[in-house]
Formats: sequence, structure tokens, C-alpha cells
Amino acid sequence: MSGTPAPKVVMLAPGELFGGVETQLLGLSESLRDRNGSAPILALFHDHELAARARQAGLRVVLIRARHRYDPAAARDLRDLVDGAGVDVLHVHGYRAAVTAAVAGKRLGVPVVKTEHGLPEPGGGPVARLKKALNRRLDGWATRKVGAAVCYVTADIMARCADMHRGLERRVVHNGIAPLDPASTARPPELSTDACEVGLVGRVSEVKGIGFALRALAASGVPGRVRLHVIGSGPLERRLSREALDLGLAGRVAFHGFQRNVYDWLAHLDILLMPSLHEGLPYTLLEAMSLGTAVVASRVGGLAEVLRDGETGLLVEVGDVAGIAAAITRLAEDPRLRTGLGRRAAAEQRARYTLQTMTDAYLGIYAEATR
Repeated sequence: MSGTPAPKVVMLAPGELFGGVETQLLGLSESLRDRNGSAPILALFHDHELAARARQAGLRVVLIRARHRYDPAAARDLRDLVDGAGVDVLHVHGYRAAVTAAVAGKRLGVPVVKTEHGLPEPGGGPVARLKKALNRRLDGWATRKVGAAVCYVTADIMARCADMHRGLERRVVHNGIAPLDPASTARPPELSTDACEVGLVGRVSEVKGIGFALRALAASGVPGRVRLHVIGSGPLERRLSREALDLGLAGRVAFHGFQRNVYDWLAHLDILLMPSLHEGLPYTLLEAMSLGTAVVASRVGGLAEVLRDGETGLLVEVGDVAGIAAAITRLAEDPRLRTGLGRRAAAEQRARYTLQTMTDAYLGIYAEATR
């Protein structure tokens, strides 16, 4: 990309929560700035954790006004930003960003790139399912209307969106991170050196499969010294806490809520457990791999796409409580296996899922879009 002027990019995203999408936005924005001297502008609908971290990193944050999800004022704000900042590319994340770009219409005058980070979460009542279906239809309409070049964090998501994005330019761009050094982390005081410490990191919601983890921990044959730490917050915390007590797991399960020092947790866990119903390519997985932590995960989505069973992690079928229990027990009783899985996973992350590789891919996509 040398000799080519760096494109001016606006990243449009909700910024309501802080998870994998927001981690990618922040990492990619900083990497683009450091590589090209041209930092993207983050245009966000919410002034929350992502906005705070972006400002702390020296990135420009612009808040988009919106009284509701489809407020036309948001489209006007976006048009004003694109016109005033001399923007070359609009990079949208999420259905709300795509719809806002579509409402803004041709007057935006810039090409649009879209990243698909995952699929709608399953479950919920009839009203919730109807809203998800409507939002997905709107998302597909908006993405086609703006003629976006669509990027998918896994081949699995790309295949699942084939009909919705038919006729558009499409490709896979895996998430990536800079290598992490476990020596720079500190062991959280909540982790005992006498127990086998298993962690589950992420939003406490149905899609994460935490109920399967609890039932696996309670299964006969799982050593009593195995403990589960749930790192994250979400709508199911209270229900799952009660379920843990009902399963007789008092003292063996702890819900810690949102933690800023997540690398400390990941580096010092004995096992990271990811029994999800579905996943894109979670940053938690890449971070655990980089830190050399053994992973037990569902054979779905990006988890199955990245991990090689028995080489860089252990894979189990979705909802297979007995399989989860057996994998945990196997790793709890075999420290050499844990170490080997972690070492090979760290090498895999450094070879294939790097921040530099991801940044190069997006720079190429921006260049193609602006030609």
C-alpha cells in the first residue's frame, strides 16, 4: 500500500455494549492510524465504553443523534460528517449502521464497506423473535441498497448470508490481534492455585450456553476441585446463579460480572470454556489462544473454523453436557495436554490471526472500493 494516500474512513457502529465487535473496531482503528497516519473517525450512537476507550486511545469520536433506531436525524448527521470530514469510505458495523447509511442514500457519495460479525442470537419470546426477523430483513435491504462490499469474520457466516447478500462483493476477513504476553498479566486473587480454574468469558445470554456448562460441572466424574468463573454481565445472571445453587454447585461457581482486566483472567485460567450455541470469531478465543490457555469449545461457527480438535483445543457438540464434562475432566487431570494445546494455539494465533493481517485485508478492500 506504499505510495497510496491513506483513505479517510468513518466507522459507523452502535457502541452500546463492549464485546467482540467493539474490540475489532478499536483494534482496527488504532492499527490503521499507526500504519497510515490517518485515523478513522468513530461515529457512534451511544457514548459508552467504546467511546471512552476510543477517546483514551486518541481517536476522534462523533456521536450520532437518534431518538430511536430509525430516526432520520441520524442519517442527516451522518451526511454532514461525511461531507465535512472529506471521507473516502464508510465502514458500517451492525444492522442499525447499515439502515442509517441506506436512509442517508446516494447523497453520501462514498462507497460502503460492511462487516458481518455474527448471526442474530437465538431464543427469546415471540415478540423478540419477530423483531429480530424484521431487523434482519431491514439489514439485508439496507446492505443491498448501498451496494456494500461485505466482509465476514468467518466462512460460516459468509455461507449463511449467501441469499441475503446475493450479487454483492463478498469475502472473508478473519479477526486478528497483536500477540499477547502472559508475563505481562497478574493473577486475579479470585483464582486459587489449588483448584482447576475454568472460565467462561462473555455476555451472560442464551447463546453462550452457560447452562450446559453448569450441568457439566455438576456431572458425576468431574473432579470437585474444578471451579467455574463466569466473567461478564447479561440478562441471565440471576437465573443462572439460582440454577447453580439448585445443582449443588455452591462454592464451585462464581459470577464476577464485567471485568476490565480480562487478559489477567484469560492468562491464568487452566481452561477457557466456550459452550456456545453459535459464534462468529470471538476475540476471547483469539486472546486465550495468544496467551496459551487451553480451550474447550462447541463445534460451531468460528470456534470450529479456527480450532483443530485435539491439536489447538478440544471441540464438543452443541449442548453435549456429557462431552463438555469429559473434556473438562480430561484437561483437569492432564496438565501436559493443557500445556500442549495452549502452546500450539498460541503459535496458530501468531501465524494466522494477527492484527497486521486483518489491517492489510481491510486496506486492500478500502482501496478497491475507492477506485
